[in-house]
Amino acid sequence: MATIIKRPYGYQLRVTHKLLPKPLYHTFDDYETAEQYGKQLEALLAQGIVPAALLEKKGSKGETWTVHRCVAEYVRHNSVPLSDRKLLDTLLPSVALISTNMLNYEWAEAWVRQMKREQHLAPSTIRHRHGALARCLDWMIRKHPDIMVANPLRLLKRGFSSYTEGDAEVLAKAGKLPRYDEQRDRRLHEGEEERILEKLSDSPDERMLFQLALNTAMRLRECYTLELSQIALQKRTITLERTKNGDNRQVPLPSTLIPLLSNYISEKNLDIQVRNRIILPYWSGDRDERVLDKVTAELSAHFSVIFREVGLPDLHFHDLRHEATCRLFERTKLSDTLIARITGHRDPRMLKRYASLRGSDLASQLW
Repeated sequence: MATIIKRPYGYQLRVTHKLLPKPLYHTFDDYETAEQYGKQLEALLAQGIVPAALLEKKGSKGETWTVHRCVAEYVRHNSVPLSDRKLLDTLLPSVALISTNMLNYEWAEAWVRQMKREQHLAPSTIRHRHGALARCLDWMIRKHPDIMVANPLRLLKRGFSSYTEGDAEVLAKAGKLPRYDEQRDRRLHEGEEERILEKLSDSPDERMLFQLALNTAMRLRECYTLELSQIALQKRTITLERTKNGDNRQVPLPSTLIPLLSNYISEKNLDIQVRNRIILPYWSGDRDERVLDKVTAELSAHFSVIFREVGLPDLHFHDLRHEATCRLFERTKLSDTLIARITGHRDPRMLKRYASLRGSDLASQLW
């Protein structure tokens, strides 16, 4: 039986069960995490399974180290990017109660197989989740070498996320097919930008959001959370803070966007000297992740409707970031490194597929 008690230092979970040698106590920062952990543990105990970590004594107080605790300590003591925090929250339910002494190569392979055969995830999703947890375990090794001495996720061979013949055979029995990485390469074709702008001619806010994304390669969230204090029209830059990757970056503004942005601010009667003024009306300023995720989802869905109405049902709002990045390669002589600094791609390999654009441009100039 699991009970949760509010303490001055957090939420204390108490679990008693006939399979446990003594009552288990764990303290969490919030009620939801304590409740989730308690439900997972009760489910295992109901099946007659006792996590090995609960039977072992570690430290003077007999505390246990589980993946859940590893993640909690990692997030508490590090500035973890938002993207990694979300990934860890997503993968945690399937690995939370596994103890560190069970984290070996066999477990790593089994975890990847589970993501393929049971969750049926795309290879790119598997790599993202693997990377987030691997970085957490790397920190554990550096910070707590007495708890962990090796990271089994780093031992997996290259290509581990690709579906194998064995995976295909298992999936076939369930009527499923292996999944492959799918890269969206949707570009705006001739006349499509004009059709969208005409549709938005009576909607200045939506038009401004569209222009921002298309001319800066900023993410949707970076656009609608933009504050006046981040904009420097004279310097032709936008300074972004707390981005998806946890980095700050400066985004240069093309000359064609300057008058559009300036006129929009003037028409809205927004004072450029006033800090913390959000230029677009879609977000309240609440930085709760659930609020931000909701706004992102609603705007994405709204623009999908707009694109369908102008005959572009296959266009997504995020494709505008792809289009803007392509234009940086096609219309400037900036290096890949400088473009990555503008777009916020931390891994240069993310920009590899854009290199072909310059190859095509050179080929068009040959005889």
